[in-house]
Amino acid sequence: MRIYIKFIVALGAISFFCGCSLKEFNPGGTTAEVVFSSEEGINSLVNSAYVYYGSQFYGREDILMLTEGGTDLWINIANSGYGRQMTKYDGLNSTIGQIRNTWNRFYEIINYCNAGLERIQQVSFKNEAEKKARIGEMSFLRAFSYWHLVEQFGEVDLRTTETKTVELTAHRSSIPALYDLMLADLEVAISNLPIDPIPVTDIGRATLKAAYGLKARIALTRVAYESSVAEKDKYYGLASAAAQYVINHQGELQTALYPTPAQVFKPSNNKNNKEALFTVTHSTINSLNPQPNNPNRLHIWFKAKYSGKAGMVRDLSYGADRNSNSGGMCFMPTRHLLELFDESIDRRYDDWFREKYYLNVDKYSWSIDDLAAFEKPASLAGTPLNRGDLALWFTKKKISKDKRNSAYAVVDIEDIYTGAKVNTNAHFNVHFPALTKYDDPDLPEIGSQVGSKDVILMRLAEMYLIATEAETMRSSGNKTLAKDLINVLRKRAALPGKENEMVVTEADLNLDFILAERARELCGEHIRWFDLKRTHKLIDYVKNYNQDITLLQPYHINRPIPQQFLDVITNPSEFGQNNGY
Repeated sequence: MRIYIKFIVALGAISFFCGCSLKEFNPGGTTAEVVFSSEEGINSLVNSAYVYYGSQFYGREDILMLTEGGTDLWINIANSGYGRQMTKYDGLNSTIGQIRNTWNRFYEIINYCNAGLERIQQVSFKNEAEKKARIGEMSFLRAFSYWHLVEQFGEVDLRTTETKTVELTAHRSSIPALYDLMLADLEVAISNLPIDPIPVTDIGRATLKAAYGLKARIALTRVAYESSVAEKDKYYGLASAAAQYVINHQGELQTALYPTPAQVFKPSNNKNNKEALFTVTHSTINSLNPQPNNPNRLHIWFKAKYSGKAGMVRDLSYGADRNSNSGGMCFMPTRHLLELFDESIDRRYDDWFREKYYLNVDKYSWSIDDLAAFEKPASLAGTPLNRGDLALWFTKKKISKDKRNSAYAVVDIEDIYTGAKVNTNAHFNVHFPALTKYDDPDLPEIGSQVGSKDVILMRLAEMYLIATEAETMRSSGNKTLAKDLINVLRKRAALPGKENEMVVTEADLNLDFILAERARELCGEHIRWFDLKRTHKLIDYVKNYNQDITLLQPYHINRPIPQQFLDVITNPSEFGQNNGY
């Protein structure tokens, strides 16, 4: 049986600086000290710390825009609203609700963790292992939340004690101090987290493999804030050691690479994914989700337009393309992302992107309007298609000049893009190779946004990439090990018989190659913006590879501090707005 962590807003975990009200669950009308003096109370507090990760972040488009949007890999074709602001840096300002929500919710998670960590040592548990697990989980979640805040907003207020009443002052802490806390929290998590969640059916709780994985990610990120070679090498070493621990203890930690990339995101592997190190869960029983009609919506955000074209209708196998309209909000790959793949040897492209759509009605005859939409000759009017025939092909290939005369519609890379920009032709710019990692064929109905798939936030493949980067970039790094580790992933990604062509040498390894490999492996997985920021590549990569984004400035490496927060505190001038906003 699979148990989902259910939402209980814990008494006393007050949302500070948010200027909003928070409904509190107060069993029996008693005080926080009484509620949290019991095992049940602590467990409810820990559960509350998990909730926003699913209800507000992973499964929602807001965090997708902040972590994949505005990079070299994706362009959101929206021309209005928060999609334009968050993914094109166009009008990005301190009053945007999605920015405020991100700030508030992460601080609320931190406050839940602070409240629990302060009290748990004085609470008796029937099972001491469960008590240790809860200490580890709260330490993990606090570190993970601070990582999001620091990377999105820069120097923020570091709080390690519960905020029990409204706080009206705030002070920025240094980046090293914030990262010191994160790494210290992860040492606590590693010392306390079990290999299996407690209860074992509670998939979605942080376990030991997640703690090592997050330590590797955070140590690698900290390198960006060090100036001396010795300090950089120190954190490269920490990152490599943590990543290698996971790689070298896969059996013990109950994780493994799937044999093929396709299996990683196969829907049947979603609810118990062996490659995942940490997941955010969404229930197939809608009432168990914190927001029952608003769980995982990622499945609608990467779809190309196919329905209503060449006789095609929406179905569960191709998904809900409700967002993919001209001027709508969806994530289409940049030309750069598509051209990073060599699909003649690397199966990740075909495993994780859809180009072809086969007729899903019994019969269709080409209409004059559909022919015109795809710039096909009117002489093809009445040309029949039968169920199962290829109807639409949106491809990264460059097709020969007779592409308009085929029985099916072709939109090739020259139709989709003009150089490094998206084609302004509205007939073509909603048709593109579509990422399938978040496909959800178990929707209650095809038009629904109520997805139930879990979201993988870290997986084993990332550990190979982290160790490779750390050993490549560290001054005394083991370049042979780095080459061997990256080749494990590349051989897994090879088409049958193409393994040797996918193998790289030590001479191939540099930061640009590693970022390209991270793009090929992790595209769409809520990590690219962090990667480009920490490697100081954000400005150059967007300028060179995503030329539809024209307003990106150096100060955009931090988001604006929410104005609502600055309006509430009594020392806004001292705290200050981030540069540029």
